[in-house]
Amino acid sequence: MKKITILFFIAISFLSCKNEYKHIQTSCQKEYKYPKSKLWKHGVYSKWEAKELEGVFDGLEVDVIYSPEKNNIYVGRVVADTIKDLPLDEWFSVLNEPSKTYYWIDFKNLSKENADSAFEVLNPLVKKYGIEEVTFVESQDLKALKIAKENDYRTILWVENLHYWKKRYLKDTIFVMNKIRSQIEELHPDAISCEYTMFPLLCDTFPEQNIHFWDTPKDYTPENVEFTKKLCENESVKVVLVDYPTADIF
Repeated sequence: MKKITILFFIAISFLSCKNEYKHIQTSCQKEYKYPKSKLWKHGVYSKWEAKELEGVFDGLEVDVIYSPEKNNIYVGRVVADTIKDLPLDEWFSVLNEPSKTYYWIDFKNLSKENADSAFEVLNPLVKKYGIEEVTFVESQDLKALKIAKENDYRTILWVENLHYWKKRYLKDTIFVMNKIRSQIEELHPDAISCEYTMFPLLCDTFPEQNIHFWDTPKDYTPENVEFTKKLCENESVKVVLVDYPTADIF
């Protein structure tokens, strides 16, 4: 009888853990309506390029820097790019119908310390252009992304890559996957993102997540296009950033 009782409590505990894990798995916004095409344009740094690509791609990815000195958000990858003086507002301003395109805004320097100020700048912009429902904010800073969620943004968590870094501990698959899972459980992001070399590992490990891939092979070759198609065939993959001239590869 004692043995049966112990087994009963073990079974109850297992089911409880399973249900809790299921809650974690489905916490991302799987029901979010992504555009028909999974191919979004990678690294759109010019406002004229953005204007040219509007309608060619369903989504555009843009890297931005928040400048506390100027209290503004600029298109660019590093702080020095702010001298090019292309505010994100100006980048959006050339688009004919901004609300009909999706945006992946990669904040290169977003942090817990500057997030509140950065969103005080971004919030009126997304409202001005009517893009609240089509804007994603990406960062690797968990605390900054929590602030993004508080401001009602869809969040993309940038995750570690086994193949990208030379740090020895990042070669440990179990360590890295556990680290990513811990981050997912803490943040409940709307999507996770990584370089394409983590395919299919990310999809196999986190099939419940919306997965975005970037830095896919740049050259527009038949071989690379076939690989891109393979990425898109995976149900967990929602976005693939490409440097191709067109999204019409199917």
